[in-house]
Amino acid sequence: MQTLTYAGDNGDWAPEHISRYLDGLRRWHYSRTRSKTVRYAWVAELQQRGVIHYHVIVWLAAGLTPPKADTAWRRKDRHGNVYVEPPMWPHGMSNRLRSTAPVAYLMKYASKIESKNVGTFPHGARIHGCGGLDESSRDIRRWIMWPAYVQGNAQVGERFKPAPGGGYFNADTGEVLFSEWVPLGSCFTTFIRIRETPKKINPSGPFSWLSTPTIH
Repeated sequence: MQTLTYAGDNGDWAPEHISRYLDGLRRWHYSRTRSKTVRYAWVAELQQRGVIHYHVIVWLAAGLTPPKADTAWRRKDRHGNVYVEPPMWPHGMSNRLRSTAPVAYLMKYASKIESKNVGTFPHGARIHGCGGLDESSRDIRRWIMWPAYVQGNAQVGERFKPAPGGGYFNADTGEVLFSEWVPLGSCFTTFIRIRETPKKINPSGPFSWLSTPTIH
């Protein structure tokens, strides 16, 4: 787990900073494993002084330890030449720890987000992200992010996408699921329920994404 902290204030923040850090992390991983696929999850937090910082959890193979994000690191090319790469996080300080229960840490953070944050995030800041997932994990993430009326009518692995004008559309089947809620007024602060979508979820559950085996 790495914590990425700004030396200055939110005026020094930019939305691409966390992406550039992750690019550097993939580059380091490739230099060690010849693979750029890195599983990670990150959350943003506001410090007591009101400045954004990031907690990044990375899952690595045994024996791999990434460099501290605020220090330069070395890599070798296939000819044995050594190059010094710039810090992945040049915006301030970093802290690096080995986490034995990363999921529990993220859940603990999420449960205290209202009490921990002081002030407001910079405009346009995302507060979480993840990557390096395999196909099944991406399908599960997509299902979890759907509204309840879509979850109740779709299996993990189905390709529902937001439809023009509202609701969700499945391009594979042509099925359309309309939103159960509409906003009142012009500020989208109040919603009213106008329908209830029948739940027709498969008895085997939403995570039955494995295809039916073919019988020869």
